[in-house]
Amino acid sequence: MDEKEFYRFGDEIIDRFMERWPVVATQLGFHEQDDMLADYREQSIWDFYERLESKLEELKNFNRSSFSKEAEIDYILLRQLLKSLIRDHKNNLPYQKNPNNYIDEVFSGIMSLIMKDFAPLDVRLKAALGRMKQVPDLFDQARKNLVPERVPPVWIDLSLQQLQMAPGLFTELLPGIAGAEFPGLKDEFDKYGEKAARAAVDFQSYLKDELGNKAKGEFAVGEEYFNQLLKENHLVDYDVSELLEIGQEIFAETEMALEKLAGQIAPGKSVDQILDEAKSDHPEAKELLAKYRESMEASRNFVEKQGIATIPEAESLRIIETPGYLRPIIPYAAYIQPEIFSDNLEGLFLVTPVDMNASEEKQEAKLRGHYNAKLPITTLHEGYPGHHLQLSWAKLENSNIRKLGSFLSTLFVEGWAFYCEGMMEDLGYINRPIQKLGRLSDQLWRAGRIILDVKLHCQGMSVDSAVDFLVNECRLERDDARTEVIRYTTSPTQPQSYLMGKREITKIIEDYRLKEPELPLKRMHDNILKAGSLPPELLRKELEL
Repeated sequence: MDEKEFYRFGDEIIDRFMERWPVVATQLGFHEQDDMLADYREQSIWDFYERLESKLEELKNFNRSSFSKEAEIDYILLRQLLKSLIRDHKNNLPYQKNPNNYIDEVFSGIMSLIMKDFAPLDVRLKAALGRMKQVPDLFDQARKNLVPERVPPVWIDLSLQQLQMAPGLFTELLPGIAGAEFPGLKDEFDKYGEKAARAAVDFQSYLKDELGNKAKGEFAVGEEYFNQLLKENHLVDYDVSELLEIGQEIFAETEMALEKLAGQIAPGKSVDQILDEAKSDHPEAKELLAKYRESMEASRNFVEKQGIATIPEAESLRIIETPGYLRPIIPYAAYIQPEIFSDNLEGLFLVTPVDMNASEEKQEAKLRGHYNAKLPITTLHEGYPGHHLQLSWAKLENSNIRKLGSFLSTLFVEGWAFYCEGMMEDLGYINRPIQKLGRLSDQLWRAGRIILDVKLHCQGMSVDSAVDFLVNECRLERDDARTEVIRYTTSPTQPQSYLMGKREITKIIEDYRLKEPELPLKRMHDNILKAGSLPPELLRKELEL
C-alpha cells in the first residue's frame, strides 16, 4: 500500500475516533455530532479499543520504502498514537478510575459550544440542549462504571470541586443566554436544565457519601509505566532516574542563579523578600483582563517588529475569564488552541479571575499570583510567540495526522512556550531585573515539576508533601500549589515536559545554527513552527539535523 493509501487510512482512524468521542470532535473542529455525549457503556468502550488494536496491526502492512520523509514521520506518529491510546486504556481503565472524565465530558461538551463562535448561536445552543438532555444518563452510567478500589480519593475531591459549578451552568447560565437571544428555547433549557442540575447534585452526593467512603485507588502509575511514557510517547532516551537527576540539578542551579540576581537587585534582601514585595504590585481585580489584553498586544507587536517569527494571517487571540469548572485546575492562566480541523484560527487565552465571594486574604493571594512583573511573561508564554503562535502554525500546512502531534507528546508544545520566555528576555522584551528574577522563579517551579512528576508517580510522595514542596521551595500560594499538584496526579510525564521540552528545543536550535549559521532567526523559527507539534526526535528528522 502506498503513501496516499496510508493517509486515507490515517484519516479513517481519525474519523472513527471523532465518532467515538464527540466532545473531543467538537473541540477539534468536527461538528457532525455536536449534540451528542460519548457512549460510556463498558462494552462500547472495549469494542472501540479492540478496533484500534486491529488498526495498529493493519498499519504494519504498509511498505514504507517509498514513503517521503514527511510520510515516514507521520507513520511513526500515528503508530505511537495508537499504541499510546491502547496502552492508556489497558493499563489505567480510565472509565473505571476517574470520575472527572464524566464531569469533563459534560462541562467541556457544553462549554466548547458556548465559548467558540464556529456556528450561529442558536445552532450551538440547540446542540448544547441536546447534550444537556443526556447528562442524567451519563452520570447513571458513571455510577455503573466507577470501581471504588481503583478511584484515587484525591480525584474525588477534584470532581466535587468542579461539580459545584453544575447547578449554575444548567439553571442560570444556559437559560439566561437562551432567554436573552432566543426566548423560544428558554422553556426547554429551564425544563432540562433542572433535570441536569438534579442529576449533577445526585452524582455529587454519590461521590461524597458513597464512593468517597470506599475509594482506595492509587493515582501513581509506577516506574515501569512512567518509563514507557517517556520512551513511547515522548521518544526520549532518558529514564526516571536520569530525569530526576536532571530536575534536581537544574533546581539547584536555578536556586543559585536566583540568589545571585537577588544580591544584585537588593543587597541584603532574600529572594523571598524581593518577590514578596514584587507581588504586592498587582492589578486590581476589575482590571485584570484589560491588563492581560494590553500585555498581549505588546508582545505581539514585539514579535512582528523584531522579526522573531511570522504571524499567520487571520489568526486571533481572545482573552476571557477561565470558565468556573476549570478554575480548580487552572490557578492563573491557560490557553485553548484553535480548532485544528477547521479553518478558524482563533485561540482562547483563559485568565482565572478573583473569586469575589472568597475572603479578602484569598482574593489578595490570587491577585499576587498575577503580579505586574510576571504578567508579561505569562502573556508571551500563552500568546505570542508562545502557545498561540506555535499551535496556530501547527494546524496549517500539515497532514491531519501531524495535527495530532501534541496528543502524543507535550514536550514541544510546552517546551516551545518556555523557550520563548528565555528568548524574549535575551532579545530585550523582558528587561527589568525583577522580571528576570520572576522568570527564574518560574524556572525553579518548572524544575520542581520534574521532581514532583517523578516522586508522585514513582516514589510514593503524597499530595500534601508535594504541596508543601511547591509552597516552601517554589514560592507558590498554598491554594494554587494544591491545584497544581492535583493536576500532576492526573497527567504523568506532562509536568516534566516544560523544562525538558525547552532543553530539547534549545539543543535543536543550537544544532540548526551549526548546520545553517547564516539563517535568520525568523526563518529558523518559521521552519521549526511549520513542522507541527512533533516530539523533538521527530522534529530533528523533519529538519534533517
